[in-house]
Amino acid sequence: MRQLLQQFNEEITLRGYSERTRNSYRYAINQLYKYFGQPFDTISDKQLEMYFRYLNLEKHHCRSTLKLHLNGIHFLFEHVLHRSFTISVCLPKRKEKLPQLLTQQDISAVIYYCKTNKHRAMVALCYGCGLRVSELTHVKVSDIDGQRQLLKVCQGKGAKDRLVIISPVLLQFMRQYWQQYHPDTWLFGSRWHGVIFPIHESTFRKGLTCAAKKAGITKPCSPHSLRHAYATHQLQAGMPLNQLQQQLGHQSIQSTERYLHWSPELGHQGTDLLANLGGGLSWQHPII
Repeated sequence: MRQLLQQFNEEITLRGYSERTRNSYRYAINQLYKYFGQPFDTISDKQLEMYFRYLNLEKHHCRSTLKLHLNGIHFLFEHVLHRSFTISVCLPKRKEKLPQLLTQQDISAVIYYCKTNKHRAMVALCYGCGLRVSELTHVKVSDIDGQRQLLKVCQGKGAKDRLVIISPVLLQFMRQYWQQYHPDTWLFGSRWHGVIFPIHESTFRKGLTCAAKKAGITKPCSPHSLRHAYATHQLQAGMPLNQLQQQLGHQSIQSTERYLHWSPELGHQGTDLLANLGGGLSWQHPII
């Protein structure tokens, strides 16, 4: 098993997958091994189908989790074991729920109740630039171009760089943060045995949850909630959809368009068709 995991690490490194994907695939592989307890090259297609029925019917995994397991196992079989498999997997329907979006008042309250100025700066930057949590924790001091008022997001999702507008107010806030903490390489670093690493995502998540609880916010409040709020509020302020797509780093415009679906008031208001009816509307029946 140890040798196989080493081969897995080599193959996934060669293809430039993110650390999050690496950990997710490794978890899927470990769960498969725990379930069968036999060499992977002896697992049949029928056993794999049985395994996914178990994940669906007994573990009650959602659609996205099942797809994650499927992708991880497929990577193992194709690139490490060099073996193909053909199975039929029944995925649950995707549940389409409208999110509870944070308001600007909610964001202000969260920032106020953060324990430290460091966490306030992290919340402000995550919301103010619409960053993913992995992008936020890996921002370097050198990534902020104060003169051009731009933030360089290095190797975001899909291993792509992009430039994000950083507002004058947020830029001033970041300068105040730097004057207090004087970060050198990583904007939000954490010291471990004398070495500075990017702050762990869980540290930011815990701080954000704690601040939201103190602020009395009952809506879901995660780093991605801040990103959703950024997108919605920018659309409300009139940012064109194609520009928002670039800011968020979406590969497809369809990913950005969902914010219009979540907030129908942002789109065309429509026409009051009944107002144009001849004779107007009346509760009374016409006298014949």
